[in-house]
Amino acid sequence: MRPFFRGAEVLLGFLFYALSSTSIVAQTTINVPANQPTIQAGINAANNGDTVLVAPGTYSENINFNGKAITVTSSGGAAQTIIDGAALDSVVFFDTGEGPGSVLNGFTIQNGAPHGNGRGSGVYISSASPTIANNVIQNNAACAGAGIYLNAGGPKIQGNVIQNNVQPTVCLGAYAGGGIYLGFSNSAQITGNVIVNNLESVGDGGGIGMNGPNGVNISNNIIANNQAGNLLPDPQGGGIYIINLNNIVITQNVLYGNTSGTSSIPGLGSGIYASGSPGLLTLTNNTIVGSGSSQAAVYGGGQFMNNLVIGPPGRAAIYCGGGSPGIYSNNDAYTPNGIGFDVSCGAQAGQSGNISVDPLFINPAAGNFHLQTTSPAIDAGTNSAPNLPQTDIAGIPRILDGNNDCVSTIDMGAYELALKANASLSPTSLAFAPQILNTTSAAKTVMLSNTGATCFQFSSLGTSGDYAQTNNCSAGVRGSSSCTFNVTFRPAALGKRIGALNISGGDGTTNSNLSASLAGIGVDFSVAVSPTSASVHHGQPITVKVSVTPLGGKFTSPIALSCSGMPAFSLCTFSPASVTPGELVATSTLTIAAGDRAALGNFNILINGTSGADVHSANLLLTIF
Repeated sequence: MRPFFRGAEVLLGFLFYALSSTSIVAQTTINVPANQPTIQAGINAANNGDTVLVAPGTYSENINFNGKAITVTSSGGAAQTIIDGAALDSVVFFDTGEGPGSVLNGFTIQNGAPHGNGRGSGVYISSASPTIANNVIQNNAACAGAGIYLNAGGPKIQGNVIQNNVQPTVCLGAYAGGGIYLGFSNSAQITGNVIVNNLESVGDGGGIGMNGPNGVNISNNIIANNQAGNLLPDPQGGGIYIINLNNIVITQNVLYGNTSGTSSIPGLGSGIYASGSPGLLTLTNNTIVGSGSSQAAVYGGGQFMNNLVIGPPGRAAIYCGGGSPGIYSNNDAYTPNGIGFDVSCGAQAGQSGNISVDPLFINPAAGNFHLQTTSPAIDAGTNSAPNLPQTDIAGIPRILDGNNDCVSTIDMGAYELALKANASLSPTSLAFAPQILNTTSAAKTVMLSNTGATCFQFSSLGTSGDYAQTNNCSAGVRGSSSCTFNVTFRPAALGKRIGALNISGGDGTTNSNLSASLAGIGVDFSVAVSPTSASVHHGQPITVKVSVTPLGGKFTSPIALSCSGMPAFSLCTFSPASVTPGELVATSTLTIAAGDRAALGNFNILINGTSGADVHSANLLLTIF
């Protein structure tokens, strides 16, 4: 019994371990308020990997993730689920080393108060890298980072609306970031957010403020109507403010209506202010429209490619300041009644694809910065720019052909002009006449027409079956034009031969597969002689029957008859000399005569039928005696 008992102990121990391990890794959903009365209580009860699912309602709380890798999310979305900080402290805290697995999703975060030294109010992050997604962060007040405040870390801030957050005028000192503040952030991502109507009353960076950021990526955001410093002398960066920068990438954002300073206190960079080595800042495909009385829409140098930068009226679009101005390629820097590139940037307009002309927005007064079809910025960017996105900020595929030249080139700015092609084939079927095996027919024509506004570019084209094509279409067919395909038939076998002309392509937003069906018949013929041997005396002609049979179908070409191998002083004639068998067997009478001087003996005579390059023969053994 003892060995059995010890075996049972081992088995029970194994089962306990398995059940315990399962309970440790199992993910649990904790419902608030069904399972726990408050969000914080749900967090306290959660283990790593769990989800705290919050029902719609208003929750007056100040919550802390306490280092847990959990998802705190709403079931009804931000409009229905509000966390109100009651002006007691920051509404949400991440200050215990949280990482990307700590997720705050789908809430309205509002009415927070600063947490120490006037910093943070809506979301407070310290030495952490959480994920903050799909929230509305609004109506919070702090001296720095009223909406989101970060001191070290690399959070992912995506898909949020960050609005109406303010810096009170009572704040003293150098503060920044009405909407978001990143202090010494490493590899933070700010993408796909709407950052609007935030105010940094006596500081810099109404929308986003950064000090010492490294590897930060700012992309696909709308940053509008934010204000920096209406009291602080020399306010900077109405939309974005960056100092002590290191490897900052700003891609495909739209900044407009942002201001720095007032008419009596003009600021620097209503859209962007950047201070640091220009080699460490990259701006690609942004649309930046300056407002107010700022010295420029963008203040600072860097690597600028494919941007639209429009300066405040009478000012400059880009002001590089002192030091190295940076590298500029394929940008439109333009200011009504002002200058595009300030002299501090060097002579950039007209060089390296840079221009300085009105980009022709559709309706900038209404915030519509899509390009008119006649805009000089269309297809004026460079496809070799770094960090090119696959779609524009509105989700339109990039890169498209916007000027109907059948070459896809990226547009300047955050929006890509999408035009439609409308291609069709005529006719959609071709029937070829019967064609002799292994010979090429005359060409038949198929026309490809495009009634759209841009080029139908080919992704593939060709023929199937026993057919070939040539065309004058180049890489595609432009809008409001057509091109021609010449199709030939060369049957490789007898009988009915099916194929198609296949064309695939599109305008970059939609793809079409066009096809014209092809049909023909491969034909041939055979020659037979009856009898296959014959004897002839000098001066006494003989006749034999020659039969020509169509193969594969109706043979409609004439076939000339001849013989070869006849000895000297002998003669062969055919009646008729040529036949066209059609669908039936055609016959001819062959008469052979041997003259008195013809040699005696046996001769192998070839009876030949010839149609073009197609030749078939039959053998006749002829004896002259």
